[in-house]
Amino acid sequence: MLPTKPTRRDWLLASAAITLAGRRLIAHDLDPSWPAGRIVQAQVSGVAVDGEGRVLVLNRGENHWMPQGAFKRQKIKESAVLLVDPDSGKVGATWGAGTFIMPHQIVVAPGGNVWVVDVGLHQVIEFDPEGKKLRSIGGPKVRFNMPTDLAFLSDGSFVVSDGYLNSRVVKFSADGKLVAAWGTKGSRPLQFNVPHSVAVDDRDRIYVADRENDRIQVLDADGRFLAAWTDVDRPITARYAGDSLFVLSNLDADRGIVRRLDLQGRVLDSFPTKPAGTTEDFEWPHGLAVAAGGQDVYVGFTLTGRRVHRYRSGDATRAE
Repeated sequence: MLPTKPTRRDWLLASAAITLAGRRLIAHDLDPSWPAGRIVQAQVSGVAVDGEGRVLVLNRGENHWMPQGAFKRQKIKESAVLLVDPDSGKVGATWGAGTFIMPHQIVVAPGGNVWVVDVGLHQVIEFDPEGKKLRSIGGPKVRFNMPTDLAFLSDGSFVVSDGYLNSRVVKFSADGKLVAAWGTKGSRPLQFNVPHSVAVDDRDRIYVADRENDRIQVLDADGRFLAAWTDVDRPITARYAGDSLFVLSNLDADRGIVRRLDLQGRVLDSFPTKPAGTTEDFEWPHGLAVAAGGQDVYVGFTLTGRRVHRYRSGDATRAE
């Protein structure tokens, strides 16, 4: 979540549109009608969308994590997961009180169960759709050290980016047995410097957001290196949807951007997470979810931003 070095690049994109092949692709715009008011006052570290379209908002309650600081080690007293109606923007059910220390990401599995990755507990935890805990992975046999994210392959197996200190990706079978671990710290292929997020496409290719190396590393299902996409500027979270990879980056403070990439790593369109001209706090976007095949994008903000927003896609028009 936290920046570890200053921005190395100038902010290059001043608008939410780019021009490709003679067409201006107007990307997503902030939807000011959603949610219905300020539904959360805590750091929002993760966002997901379930099979019913409900938006799951993962927040850290009273356990904040600020730059160059430690976080509290006691369990969060408040409900850490809010289920928000996609139409009304109102909170329905909530769960997860007294369960997490420093929740980092939330993922809905293909079967509908919900997984939360907890940096403070060094675990990934599975829940049913109503929030009943089913199992946790992490401990002497695995020894995660501040894991960051999780993604599923087509056979039900899954990978965990592990993360802040272990600098690796760990693969598990569908029943939670350790299969393999790939990676060490560094900047060469299959080396990572804060693997901060992970996503999987329809062909079981694995995309690792290698944050401090400013790249996405692409692996096959057996952990073999396929490619590295550079110039993605501190990728925070990656999500696959609609045959595209959506990558949330944050260069510094409130200068966040979501890029939609094709599966060769080419930018198709993009938008800033902070709308031009606003004076509101959009500091440090962290959570990312994509719904409706890419039509709706949800972003959660940590540090002082502490909110969740929806961005809706525009139409393509001819460039002037």
